[in-house]
Amino acid sequence: MLACLLAGALLLPAQQAPPAAPASTGELEITVIEGEGAKNNVRARTAVAPVVEVKEAGKPVEGADVVVVLPAVGPSGSFHGWLKNQTVKTDAQGRAAVTGYAPNTEQGRFNIKVTATSGTKTGTAIIAQSNVSGPGAAMSGATKSRKGLWTAIGVIGAGALIGGVVAATRGDDSPAAAGKVPVSVSAGAITVAGPR
Repeated sequence: MLACLLAGALLLPAQQAPPAAPASTGELEITVIEGEGAKNNVRARTAVAPVVEVKEAGKPVEGADVVVVLPAVGPSGSFHGWLKNQTVKTDAQGRAAVTGYAPNTEQGRFNIKVTATSGTKTGTAIIAQSNVSGPGAAMSGATKSRKGLWTAIGVIGAGALIGGVVAATRGDDSPAAAGKVPVSVSAGAITVAGPR
């Protein structure tokens, strides 16, 4: 009888393995456009808001949900005064930017987590920022451009002043010009600052 049971067991069809999970069709790629390495000014309460670009297979993804999450404690910030996360959609170029972002009062480094979702595909990125107090804080691309503009205006103004002094002190060498009073200009400290 045991032989019959063993023979019957051998004749039973083999169990089939469960179907394999479908292969992943790819993940979303997140590129940080603005905000990486930014220094947010805790005194002025100004920050560089993260801007990301979401792509799939190198092509922009429009309408993806992008969730930006700030740390709950320690150096961090908030959206619109109190929110710790914000969800935005990507535009036709696959870009998404948060609004109402300001640092809290704690100085130090922190990471912002970004998650993009489109259909069943997701992608994540981390944006490193710092909260600081003092010069060099919250320098976005636009702020840097304005600072560069003010520096250029200062240099051009100083050059014009020096050119004017040189022109004023060089006159003709005629006897009538001998009675001219020499002009001297002393350069003091030049301070160039951005708008306040």
